[in-house]
Amino acid sequence: MAPGRMLDGAIRNLSLKAFSIGLERACRLVVVVAVAPVLGEAAFGRFVFASTVTALLALGTDLGLGVWTTRALARCRVDSESQVLLGRGIVQVGLAIRSLAALPYAVAVLAVAMFAARGEARAAITVLGVAALVNAFVDHFGAIFRGYERFGDEARVNAFRALLFGVAGLATLTVARSLIGLCTSIAAANLGGGIYGAVILRRLYPFATEARIERPKLDRVLAKVALTQALPLWFAGLCSMLYFKIDTLFLRSMAGDAELGLYGAAFKIFEGAMILPSVLLSVTFPQLARAHGHPPIQRRLERQIGLLLLGFGLLAGATCFVGGTPLIRGVFGTGFGRAVPSLRVLALGMPLLFLNYGLTHFLVARDMGTMTQRFALAMLGLNLVLDLALIPRAHGPGAAWATVLTELALTGCCLGALRLTFASQSVLPSIPTAPRIGQKAV
Repeated sequence: MAPGRMLDGAIRNLSLKAFSIGLERACRLVVVVAVAPVLGEAAFGRFVFASTVTALLALGTDLGLGVWTTRALARCRVDSESQVLLGRGIVQVGLAIRSLAALPYAVAVLAVAMFAARGEARAAITVLGVAALVNAFVDHFGAIFRGYERFGDEARVNAFRALLFGVAGLATLTVARSLIGLCTSIAAANLGGGIYGAVILRRLYPFATEARIERPKLDRVLAKVALTQALPLWFAGLCSMLYFKIDTLFLRSMAGDAELGLYGAAFKIFEGAMILPSVLLSVTFPQLARAHGHPPIQRRLERQIGLLLLGFGLLAGATCFVGGTPLIRGVFGTGFGRAVPSLRVLALGMPLLFLNYGLTHFLVARDMGTMTQRFALAMLGLNLVLDLALIPRAHGPGAAWATVLTELALTGCCLGALRLTFASQSVLPSIPTAPRIGQKAV
């Protein structure tokens, strides 16, 4: 492909991804901003708790298959019948395993709702549990779309889901101004997005519409390969999510729902800034995966992406640090003014967070999932110690410092691992371009 066409395609993909994610984050932020003063600090804290718990449990259905699917499909270019078959097998295996994982997830949600929550929080966990499961499948559809670099399909699904979320959330607040009403609207919006995503996946993909190719059966060998390669990625993602979110659980138990609500407001802005690295890595990860085994191309891509991420992180961090007060008060109202110190501490970690988003993806693209697993487990242990030491003394800002220090440690680990691999890159084997169903080179 000519460089001009590649550049045009990259700009188009970035634009589509930025638009869809931007719309999704904007709709979610609008709903959160509208609902926070209506629910109040305590009820908003219960919402943060319920959404965090269900998101952590839903990660258990991923099993690393989202990233594995994108990476495997990116290395499997659809230009021959054998590759079409392989692509269909990859998609079928991923969806089948995730469907089986939904059963223990449902049991876990019900157990948490029954034994770890009461009253309104119990109902919120149950309803948001349904929403999180559907959302997990929509995210997997997105992983398939990215693997084939069909960012237009992913953008349509994300935009549709975002609009449903915004309309349903705001409409519910006019009818039932309650936590349960909000949770119900979220579940309905995610269900609508899931149905739309399934329709696009079924109608628009070559492996779903190619009538001349016989429909393959579930490949058990490929399923075993998928789990072997994906589980380390899943464990790393689970540990990362835990150390990123577990301060929510500690803060609630040590300081109460009101303090959690304040910290949750600061963290929503912190999370919202992640749209920048998310867009960039979603578009470039397929290229990173295909560059594995080609050191000059791989290093150049990593260097360019790393510098972009660091620049975006510095800009976002400076904005939140300097403008913390008007951001919090303008978005959540004066009642959430005590969230400003937490936001300013989190702002210090934004450059590290942005850079780490890229560094961990670089390791995954290099097939170093086991390394990311070890780092994530170490960061979880470090974050637990920091939370226990800092939250009782400083509440929200203490949790924020624990996050920043953990990100600093992760940056050092990832840079060290990447540096150690530079010397051996030249002898890495090339990635086969057309493996067959059941072959382990995916």
